Amino acid sequence: MPAMNKNKVYIKTFGCQMNVRDSEFVLGILIKEGFRKASSMEDADVIIFNSCSVRGHAEERLFNNIWQLKKLKKKKPELVIGVMGCTAQSYKEKLLENIPLVDFVCGPGNEGDLPGIVKNILKHRCPIVAIDKVSEKRPELNPRYRDTKPKALVSIGEGCNNFCSYCIVPYVRGRERSREQKDIVKEIEGLAKRGFTEVMLLGQNVNSYSGFVKLLERLNKIKGIKLIRFMTSHPKDASEELFKAIGRLKKVDKRLHLPLQSGSDRVLKLMNRGYTQKKYMDVIKLFKKYVPKGSVTTDIIVGFPSETEKDFNDTLKVIKKCGFEGGFVFKYSPRPPAKSHLLKDDVSKEEKERRHEKALTALKKGVK
Repeated sequence: MPAMNKNKVYIKTFGCQMNVRDSEFVLGILIKEGFRKASSMEDADVIIFNSCSVRGHAEERLFNNIWQLKKLKKKKPELVIGVMGCTAQSYKEKLLENIPLVDFVCGPGNEGDLPGIVKNILKHRCPIVAIDKVSEKRPELNPRYRDTKPKALVSIGEGCNNFCSYCIVPYVRGRERSREQKDIVKEIEGLAKRGFTEVMLLGQNVNSYSGFVKLLERLNKIKGIKLIRFMTSHPKDASEELFKAIGRLKKVDKRLHLPLQSGSDRVLKLMNRGYTQKKYMDVIKLFKKYVPKGSVTTDIIVGFPSETEKDFNDTLKVIKKCGFEGGFVFKYSPRPPAKSHLLKDDVSKEEKERRHEKALTALKKGVK
């Protein structure tokens, strides 16, 4: 048993559900080491920001949140402030240089080291940068702590091999690596025994997981689990076999999240998405063939470099034809070292705002 630790930890999370699960994991391993969960930042001895680098706006919110702790740090000079996640991996030691309030930086691959990192800083007050395990598989620690019951987030893999030209994920989360199927099944069987009834399988490109359909079949048999969801899927890996499985497996959710990003073939090529408008719509038709009562949600990026009005109208046409149940619309922002940052960001802020609102309106019209 670990020695009791009076230090309280507060984690503030930005970004996707992968980040939510990462925060839950980190809090779990810290609690296992004797730390306690703080109810607020003011109540905490250790504050950790789990960051997101996918959009520029997310980084701005992160930095603003850290600087807002200046008064609290002055009041509590022993307070430890850390940054984990994608922004930590992207900025590395520059975070410590640019924001002196920060005591440590921890990349996505080093999250299992956080109990030792935090204890080291509490004892020696020496800043730490831990970003050397970005491409390593996370150890199978599986702490008991979970945020919300009866729903549970379960990571089946990390990283990405797609290198979409606008996306920083392969650079800050490394290349794709998957958990063993037996470990995933064991984790979810354990969750079911503890009263969890719904699981969300997570991965940057979840349906590229080798043997994904077999995994769904095994999870579908677990007693106590009533609903199995997953995200995010990539159109190029969305197969007929997968859609057949969604249609026939009773516990698998009939809602599919399938990012479109753009309806323009020219822009899709610039984005390095690996499909055309026709290919995407063919995938939707195939899904509806096997899951007639299913629904699809999506992601859209507006204002990608050189996106014309015609390109944008192609996106609106696809939205209308596909009849999405809903989705998310993002305004493009350059994310170096992703390759699109070398392109001229030539769509004005005002035009991005207009297209953003128009795309949102089009998506809302598709909701029945």
